[in-house]
Amino acid sequence: MGWGVGAEESVDRVRFTGEFESAELEGAYRRRHLAHDLALGRVILCVSPVAAVGLGAIDYRLFPGGPELIGLWGARAAFAFGSALALFLLRGASTPGAFARVVGGWCVLSVALHVYVGSVWPAGHTEMRMTALLAVLMSYCVLPLPLPMQAAGALLHTFGAVLVAGWLNPSGDVTSVVGDVCWLSIVNVFGFVLAFRLHARQRLLFAALLRQSELSSSLGQALAEVRTLRGLIRVCAWCHKVHAESGWQQLEAYVRDHSHAEFTHGMCPVCFAAAQAEAVSEVG
Repeated sequence: MGWGVGAEESVDRVRFTGEFESAELEGAYRRRHLAHDLALGRVILCVSPVAAVGLGAIDYRLFPGGPELIGLWGARAAFAFGSALALFLLRGASTPGAFARVVGGWCVLSVALHVYVGSVWPAGHTEMRMTALLAVLMSYCVLPLPLPMQAAGALLHTFGAVLVAGWLNPSGDVTSVVGDVCWLSIVNVFGFVLAFRLHARQRLLFAALLRQSELSSSLGQALAEVRTLRGLIRVCAWCHKVHAESGWQQLEAYVRDHSHAEFTHGMCPVCFAAAQAEAVSEVG
């Protein structure tokens, strides 16, 4: 695949969003990494519902019975079902856009589960606060999506955590809420920087690999066009014909058949002077 001079000039340019400035090059990069992204996406969709269902043990410890436990387990079951549905939809995700839509929708579902559980659990629960920080960090560093979608997922988790702590299920401790906001902001900033560096590095490596492939292909084509004469060539000392597989050939014909050279015929100055002198002598 060739990109031409214009693409070569901007091939190393990565925008603030962690994407190539060239839409064509960005599409090629995402198609190249689609198989790896699908594999990682399947792992996430398999592990996350297992962890979510496993946390149901804490639900039972907090609410041994009653409507809260039923609601929490129902929400976790719905999340597991949504994850299974997303896993099934990934089988038909043959383009990076389709993959991003499926994983992005699943991300919104995980935020909804976090908000619901946080609004039911006791206010300021340590596990919920740790889960919020971990979800933001995972969105930036693990989720196989472009940086803008990673940032959107992290900000959704941040907004959900702040919504729970400040409005849906406030603990009454303003200091705790301010601390959570500060920590989430710090994790978002550092997560974005780390994710940008990772995206930029991967794209620069892809661009370098692409240029190397094009240069290797051009070199191969150039070498294929080079034809050289090697070894001992039998030449008649009298008529200067060359012995080839088909018999004796004129020197010009042999060189033309075994290389890309062509001959034009004329007279050198020495031969021209000799021929002119011979013609004058014959006339005289």
